[in-house]
Amino acid sequence: MQSRWSPPPTGMIKVNFDGALFRDIRKVGIRVVVRDSNRKAIATLSEQASLPFSSEIAEAMAAARAVSFVQGLGFTSFILEGDSDNVINTLKLEEISLSTYGHILSSAKSLLVDRSCVSFSHVRHSGNIVAHKLAKHARHVRGFSVWTENAPPHPDYVFLTDHG
Repeated sequence: MQSRWSPPPTGMIKVNFDGALFRDIRKVGIRVVVRDSNRKAIATLSEQASLPFSSEIAEAMAAARAVSFVQGLGFTSFILEGDSDNVINTLKLEEISLSTYGHILSSAKSLLVDRSCVSFSHVRHSGNIVAHKLAKHARHVRGFSVWTENAPPHPDYVFLTDHG
């Protein structure tokens, strides 16, 4: 488990996901960031959803959304990375999980074209800070928002967080 974000190997992409709970507005913010080996953001997604029962379910929702998003972009080989150890471990399992969020992750895994081309990585919260901060930004997003060529100017400062 790493404590800082690191770029994927050359020719690969890394997909970071996170969920942020907004109990006051009864929503969860989901954020997905797709970056290449040069640390360049290829695409991002921000989305609000109904507030789940727990933070683990929020993380599972974010992981499932990350899988569908990156495959919708046409990628079948990637590293999926998040800061929930339980969610990452459940994604790695071959068998079905009976956890409260197992069905969400089973659905996401069924979307994978070739599981051998996808790896799952756990990173400490400090290594997932970009996805986390941008998930908090989802408080201001209605529905969902996707950027695929250039990230909008307001989150640029967040991307600098991992370049230190």
